[in-house]
Amino acid sequence: MQQESSIELANDPIYLRVSRTLLFRAMLGSETITPMALGNDFSGSVLDLMRKRFGLQLHEIFAALPFELLRFNCELPKDKDLVFQWLSPHLEALKKVVSPTRKALIAYLRRSGLTDPEKRPLMLDLGYSGTIQKILTHILERDTTGLYFIATKPGDAEVSRHHALLKGVFHEGVGWRNGCTMLDRSLLFECLLTAPHGQMVDIRQKSNGEFEYFYGRQAATQRHFQDLKTVFDGAIDHVVMCRRHGVNYTKLDVQTLYEVFATRPNCIPHDVWHLFSVDDDITGNGIVNPMQMFAI
Repeated sequence: MQQESSIELANDPIYLRVSRTLLFRAMLGSETITPMALGNDFSGSVLDLMRKRFGLQLHEIFAALPFELLRFNCELPKDKDLVFQWLSPHLEALKKVVSPTRKALIAYLRRSGLTDPEKRPLMLDLGYSGTIQKILTHILERDTTGLYFIATKPGDAEVSRHHALLKGVFHEGVGWRNGCTMLDRSLLFECLLTAPHGQMVDIRQKSNGEFEYFYGRQAATQRHFQDLKTVFDGAIDHVVMCRRHGVNYTKLDVQTLYEVFATRPNCIPHDVWHLFSVDDDITGNGIVNPMQMFAI
């Protein structure tokens, strides 16, 4: 095999501290983004929805919404239109509550260079539907491109007169529970490809112009991040070794390897089992352990 030539980026990459919860919170009250936030699975009260999907604290919720509404139960996405109808009279109050978050987020994105009109942002993420990219497309008011491990709905998506282009590396156009192991068992990916501090839930800009970041509860992966870093270091060493010796993996090679580890008992070393937990609070499920879920 011939060793591929190295690829140089036109600009240095940046690590962007965002999450669905943070973006949903910052854009709460938006008639474009709020319905999008109601499109994912959730079952529980409106109070729990405000806490877990939008990251609101109790005093913020009670300041914007009437107590009677908070007691209503909903099942998303089935009740998406109904819930938006319930929230519609209170959108301005919700916008006011999250205003500090929205202002800080916009300043953070500007500081990160994403508003530079000469550069179209290219976002790299695990996948799958490009929710974060689409919200950022709306906030930045510019076209964006996203590169994902898996893109369930690839192609061009229009978001408020701008366009988010989604591309998948290993799979495109696949659906959940349709036989694609990399998608159906992608929770294993999500446990490992995670931030050291947990899910970001809020941001503030301090008087000196710097930013303060707030995170949700930590899963086991965050509590033992030094162990995950050891896994990362080993993976990077392997990639360097492959580049040095001209060893390449095809997409099919990666898919086949992933299927082995994701479906065969005891293929994942016992010493790293404790790293497999993930905060799935945004759907109301709390901390999830995919090792138990998939019986591997």
